[in-house]
Amino acid sequence: MTFVCGFTLNDCKVSFISITHLDEIREKIESLRREGLLVESLYQDYIRFFKYCKLTSLPRAKSIAVVAVPQPQIRVTFHWQGKPIPVVIPPTYIDAIKINRRVRSLLKESLGSNYRFVRAVLPLKYLAVRSGLAQYGLNNITYIPKYGSFHRLTAFFTDYVSEDRWQEPRILEDCDACKKCIKACPTGAITEERFLLKAERCLTYLNEKPAKEVFPDWVKPSWHNAIVGCMICQRVCPYNKEVLNWYESRGELSQAETTYLLNGKYTGRKVARIDRKLRRSGLDLSAFPRNLQALLR
Repeated sequence: MTFVCGFTLNDCKVSFISITHLDEIREKIESLRREGLLVESLYQDYIRFFKYCKLTSLPRAKSIAVVAVPQPQIRVTFHWQGKPIPVVIPPTYIDAIKINRRVRSLLKESLGSNYRFVRAVLPLKYLAVRSGLAQYGLNNITYIPKYGSFHRLTAFFTDYVSEDRWQEPRILEDCDACKKCIKACPTGAITEERFLLKAERCLTYLNEKPAKEVFPDWVKPSWHNAIVGCMICQRVCPYNKEVLNWYESRGELSQAETTYLLNGKYTGRKVARIDRKLRRSGLDLSAFPRNLQALLR
């Protein structure tokens, strides 16, 4: 995989596009909805909140800085029935606020403290591939050199003027001959029929739903592999072979704490203490008890 543009900043990959592409970005996303390729619930839950216009707080914005920050899998250990059970949180789910602050500071240090950077709420994967920062895999996930899909994307409107890196999206060169992600996906979310993921079939999308919603009957217990999200297609991808065993441990929960989470009734001082502990691990109570029950089952 060739990194075709931008620069590296403390291991973060950075690229820029002109703010003039906002209408084109909006049209691309809205056209997918018109064609029926976007699940309406996904649109209502996430996509409708994108802001395809200049911010009133930064009316002189000229560019959008798109940044990929390397990020490992997180491992949290739950004690259950006398055994420690390590549970995975995929990359991208943790430290969002911390990473945004760090990236903003790095950009200011590198480009000049007189420039402003305001976070952009936009389709980040699409920005990453259109800026040359990343390339798509067949699983619709973005990949960067060295770290594969183990990264978190963020973007900032800025009054810094940079060369416009806008280009056609690229797919990893070995994907067509590989297709390991298609074969490994147990739900049929990744297909050869179309490039866009079938989100309604994706374990990641199902895992992110509110805990009160039950998993569909067609989801087999053996498919669950992470407390939130899914790692199946990323684990079989050859582009991730160098980082596949990159984990960061973020603590343990005792048998009593695990039992409390499985109970599903969270009140009093105890819930505040456990919630703080979970948040240090990149989790919150919205994933419980449903997701934990699915994994332990």
